Amino acid sequence: MGTRHRFTDDRRRRIYEYVERNGAVEPESVRRNVLIRPETESKPARSGSDLDPSVTMSTEEFTHHVSVLERDGYLDERNGKLRVALPMNADETTIEFDDLEAIVRPAQQEDITGIVGAIEMIATGETHVVAAKLADEISRNEVLLRHNESEDRVFFVATVDDDTVGWLHVEGMRFPNLAHTAELTVGVLERYRGNGLGSTLMDRGLEWAQSQDYRKIHQSLPATNERAISFLEDQGWAVESTRDGHYHIDGDLVDEVQLAVWPND
Repeated sequence: MGTRHRFTDDRRRRIYEYVERNGAVEPESVRRNVLIRPETESKPARSGSDLDPSVTMSTEEFTHHVSVLERDGYLDERNGKLRVALPMNADETTIEFDDLEAIVRPAQQEDITGIVGAIEMIATGETHVVAAKLADEISRNEVLLRHNESEDRVFFVATVDDDTVGWLHVEGMRFPNLAHTAELTVGVLERYRGNGLGSTLMDRGLEWAQSQDYRKIHQSLPATNERAISFLEDQGWAVESTRDGHYHIDGDLVDEVQLAVWPND
């Protein structure tokens, strides 16, 4: 699902892959780290395409490749850093409540610390096991967004005064038999619940999933997380199955509830 990247130029492919692996990178750092094979007119034992990449591109060549990648919609440069250009609506949604103003928008790499913090606060007590695993993964890899041949991963974030108070994540794996499905997690800090942030995040996430042709969106939760299960059911999700004793929480075996929604139905 989504757009498959097909590069006709190997150096552009490697520039893109470096940026995608690292999240948001200053152009000069990309140029220094994406090495190319040296050109030589001599005939040593190893020459031409057999030489290992060991030299940097010239500034002129690198700038040309980046310009083409930006023109073709692969990369963006914002705030002095190159980023993967994700196919999504970049508009912000404003929600006002209790003399506060919340913004819901697509997340970017700089939001990683706030998102991990929010997930960890909500997942305290192991009531959102999948989200806790997600926070651990993005903390270890230090990359928030993914858009490559094997996976798509996007986040939307809700902020109040630039502090992260909620998140939504959608992740699809491009395994052929499962390419129509994506996993979603969502959470809002308790103080800010009941004001439409969760519903707005959900709308943005499902809108993106539909735009990328994901047909089935799923999520798994411990049965003890009754509030989250009720929220999803209110949003039109249905319980598909339950796995007995799938989680071990606070010394007890807890069932896993598997829910899903088909946005196009």
